[in-house]
Amino acid sequence: MPQSKPHHPDCTRPSRREFLASSVAGLAAAAVAPAVHAGDGDATIRVGLVGCGGRGTGAMIQAAAADPAVRIVALGDMFPDQLDSCAHILARDAATQFACPSTARFIGVDAYRRVLGAGVDAIVIAAPPHLRPLHVEAAVAAGVHVFCEAPAAVEVAGVSRLAEALAAARAAGLVVASGLHSRRDAALAALVADVQAGGIGRPVSVDVHATWRGPWSVAAQPAWTAAEERLRNWASHRALSGGHFVERHVHAIDRALWVLGDRAPAVAEPLSNAGDDDVAVRYGFEDGARLCASSIRVASGPDARREAVVGGRATRDLELPADGRRFQATMDAFVRALRGGALMDDGEILVRGSLVTLMGRLAAVRGRPVGWDEMLAATPLPAQFAMSAKV
Repeated sequence: MPQSKPHHPDCTRPSRREFLASSVAGLAAAAVAPAVHAGDGDATIRVGLVGCGGRGTGAMIQAAAADPAVRIVALGDMFPDQLDSCAHILARDAATQFACPSTARFIGVDAYRRVLGAGVDAIVIAAPPHLRPLHVEAAVAAGVHVFCEAPAAVEVAGVSRLAEALAAARAAGLVVASGLHSRRDAALAALVADVQAGGIGRPVSVDVHATWRGPWSVAAQPAWTAAEERLRNWASHRALSGGHFVERHVHAIDRALWVLGDRAPAVAEPLSNAGDDDVAVRYGFEDGARLCASSIRVASGPDARREAVVGGRATRDLELPADGRRFQATMDAFVRALRGGALMDDGEILVRGSLVTLMGRLAAVRGRPVGWDEMLAATPLPAQFAMSAKV
């Protein structure tokens, strides 16, 4: 039987509730980051990696490309074959910047602590999402600068824990970068600035819809336990990944939040939920703006995305070609901050993007609207990260 064409919902239909006017808030950081090895411009920047999969390996290649003084000095992962593959690629592609002897390649549940104890200045956290709050917490406690992939956690309590650690990082002047790489795309930044300056009239709605093929999976081996197979295929398990909608769609939702002024929605309403394969949600903001997000997983066919912001006078496509440049631009900014450039503090966007995406998943799973205040009632954010949906 032929597979039906994926259907994404129409976000332009009126919401069930009306919202009061709300001001638009943005992020700003004018401070200067403390330089790594201040006063010694030729000193190396010692970087470690936790999570040696494809994204972590790619981030290390980008770190080496960002500055010839970067040295990759420690690796950590749960599995020796994955660590060995990462080391092979980095030895080939990062050349002499890969300065990680076998004694600094750590395996097991405590690998992250051993990486942090290997004299690193900064750490890239690319292990599965359920581990990221723990890893960020440990890095901040060790006084190490942090690059954390998104989403930051798989449940609201994890984001709250992460926010506590990021508040401590901010107080200590640590550099914090997130894998929400759209924020460093110059063309997208220009588009967002135009929209926020009134170029399309008042933004009425944003649509971010995606169809994905997959997910990827690793074939089980006879020697693996059930727990190892589950961890190796973490993307297919909601408790480890946050679910398909959270793990894959957080970047699109972050783009939408950016264009809407980086504010919290008041409510998320479910439009559909077919397990983790087909989730559609409509977020409502207090000024009546809407964000409609859907993520559909299919067995075959190409990946496809449709992202647009609709204003009172015009519509703009939000998704722009990236071809990897966003990843490199984000790492470049991180390394510049380590060198003593403008302070990089992505903590707030990482927390907000993760929470809003989780809010949508909660609404879909529960089959009813979920309010922002309701979601945070049991696990509030620290004062430094308070994000109200109210005026």
